[in-house]
Amino acid sequence: MKTTIFRFVVSSILVLGLAIPGAAFAGGAGKGCQLQGTWFGVNDLEDKELSGWVATVTGKSADHGINVFEFPTFDLTFEGTYPVADASANRGVWKRISGNTFEYSFMAIVVDAQRAPVYYLRVSGQSTLSADCMSETITAVLEFYFPGMSPFEGPPAASVPLDPHYGYRFTLD
Repeated sequence: MKTTIFRFVVSSILVLGLAIPGAAFAGGAGKGCQLQGTWFGVNDLEDKELSGWVATVTGKSADHGINVFEFPTFDLTFEGTYPVADASANRGVWKRISGNTFEYSFMAIVVDAQRAPVYYLRVSGQSTLSADCMSETITAVLEFYFPGMSPFEGPPAASVPLDPHYGYRFTLD
């Protein structure tokens, strides 16, 4: 009886010991879609009419990486409120938080004609990919920081939740 219990315990520990490293090294494969690629903003997922933005998502892992967001149709002056001349590309990071859901954040520097910062933008939210990995539904919060404020620490000058928006994956197929 003691021998049987001992063998059961040893066998269970051995099986568990072999299973844990396999789970730890599984990586992104099998967790869901990969976010990497180029995504174009669309007004809705039915007609896929372009909405004016594009995001390029990279990463050496299916779990985290870098994103570059471009929105050339966005009014950086906010209808003439700010004397804006140019802006950097929106650059940031992303990470998988579960299955096909990712958390992201990116920032941009907006400058006037003398190249002095007017404000900084930070956009953060979540992206959830469809089961076929071709479309995404995105939530976002737009935050404003003015010169002298840090977008890394402390609250923003203003925070605006945005309506959900949608992206469609650009492919050669």
